Amino acid sequence: MVFKDYLAKIGKGGTRVDLKLGKEEYTLGETIAGSLVIQGGIVTQQINKVDIDFAIHMQQHDQVTTHLIQRFSFGEPFEIHPGAKKTFPFTYTLPNNLLLSGYSISYSFATRLDIAEAVDQTDHNSIVILPPPSLRQIQAALRELGFQEKYGSRSFDGYLQKFEFTPTSALAKEVTHLQFAAKMEEDGIGLLMEVDLVGNHQVRREIHFTSKQLDDPAILLQRLRQSVQEMINEPHRLGDSQKYYFRDHKQWSKLGAIGGFAAGLASGSWFEDDVKVNHDRLQDYSWLHFGGNGEKT
Repeated sequence: MVFKDYLAKIGKGGTRVDLKLGKEEYTLGETIAGSLVIQGGIVTQQINKVDIDFAIHMQQHDQVTTHLIQRFSFGEPFEIHPGAKKTFPFTYTLPNNLLLSGYSISYSFATRLDIAEAVDQTDHNSIVILPPPSLRQIQAALRELGFQEKYGSRSFDGYLQKFEFTPTSALAKEVTHLQFAAKMEEDGIGLLMEVDLVGNHQVRREIHFTSKQLDDPAILLQRLRQSVQEMINEPHRLGDSQKYYFRDHKQWSKLGAIGGFAAGLASGSWFEDDVKVNHDRLQDYSWLHFGGNGEKT
């Protein structure tokens, strides 16, 4: 028994923890449903607490920084006997203003089982956050217009996430670059769009699409084509709105734009040092999903 106690204290044959999620890919606003399973080991152990940290990992060059988004704590201290199992339901609805997964953005749940007088046990689940249906419809319409999302798109500029496209059709004679920030709205989606014209002239405007327009691909394509064409043909008429663009850019960050949740990173206002307890146990971040435009590598 003494030898078993010793093994359990150093993590050999002790209590284990496993956060079970239904899948790995989710969209903004979707509810994650799973269960937290605690499996007893070879001896009875006292569990002080169980924490689940939902965190974002931001990669820049060769460095990855981790920031806590939300911590979930489960129950009061309890005792678990050899071979016993405890299961707790787990649900969490993803905010609509998170950054989407991409080349430099990844997400994970890190679960820590605090065991009295023993080595704590951990579990890690990496997830991918994909665009919501309304944004996918915008992306599809842009492809129909001849735009392709750039490698390295979906970067975070400190306020919002930027979606960047290059023209691959006849528009390439007039447009060199298109980018936008997006905000989910009650009845549709809003875009802060910027088009770079040949000749180094930038045109910016705010565009809103209703749910009805988004649900009809033909209407959406027509409206988007008209909006882009107006930016090409009438840049000076739209020029008056440029002075409001960066003001609105910051304002949208506060009003629920995609990526706006991360604006606090600039000041570190929602960084918690103890998130490192759950994540820095790993020697590297190779288990995370950093992929192209949300796709897993």
